[in-house]
Amino acid sequence: MGQTVTHPLDVTKVRMQIAKVSLLESIRLSFQEVGVRGFYIGWTAGLLRQLTYTTTRLGIYTTLYNWAQGHFELTYPGMVGIGMISGVVGSFIGTPTDLVLVRMIADIKLPPEQRWNYRNAITGLIDIGKSEGITGLWRGAVPTITRAAIVNGVQLGTYSRAKLTLKDTGFFEEGVALSFLAALISGFAMSLTSLPVDVSKTRIQNWTGPTKPPGIIKMITTIAQKEGVPALWRGFLPYFSRSAPNAVVTMICLDQLTQLYIKLFMSDE
Repeated sequence: MGQTVTHPLDVTKVRMQIAKVSLLESIRLSFQEVGVRGFYIGWTAGLLRQLTYTTTRLGIYTTLYNWAQGHFELTYPGMVGIGMISGVVGSFIGTPTDLVLVRMIADIKLPPEQRWNYRNAITGLIDIGKSEGITGLWRGAVPTITRAAIVNGVQLGTYSRAKLTLKDTGFFEEGVALSFLAALISGFAMSLTSLPVDVSKTRIQNWTGPTKPPGIIKMITTIAQKEGVPALWRGFLPYFSRSAPNAVVTMICLDQLTQLYIKLFMSDE
């Protein structure tokens, strides 16, 4: 649900980072060249990514969080640490689908002879495995995992901390309103801290030069030197506009489904 609602913003963000254009220009060019359906290019890869990456990171985070609560008092740094661990594991599993997603979205900005032309996520994974080897499926794994550690550490840790803080005010109880506001706060914090790594990750995954792509630190440094430091936050508006609703929809669904699971399958104890 989260991916379907926000996929057009994901498409816009990636194309802004690659084509180095403004938000409105990216939307105009995409609509002009592909039409409305162009904003859902790569949806299958985005969905498959969520079914691998997101289920893993949320499952591990919830498990570790519940375990930690039973053994010691969790602080905000502890919540962030648990989020980073879950993000690293989930990202490693989801990197191949993330690679296909970026390439499918980026195709429109490449010359015809350089396009990947993946029909869907599955054919994309197969094509990469055949042409670049199994290890090729993990191209950009280091920046992807680095981004995931930041994203999940900040997002999930801030979400848990925000929920506790909002509850302490006495104005909120467990429910949709609490999940919504906490997810919105965590989505903003996550967007601000993770976008530079996301920009660099996108460039590395879509690298078509004759040499190997540079590392994450080198890419960040190069972008800052050649395009200016603000370029590291290029696409912030669509990134946040995508991340916040995605976080809100995902976390509300997660909380409601968790409560339903507890009600249906767990004993009163």
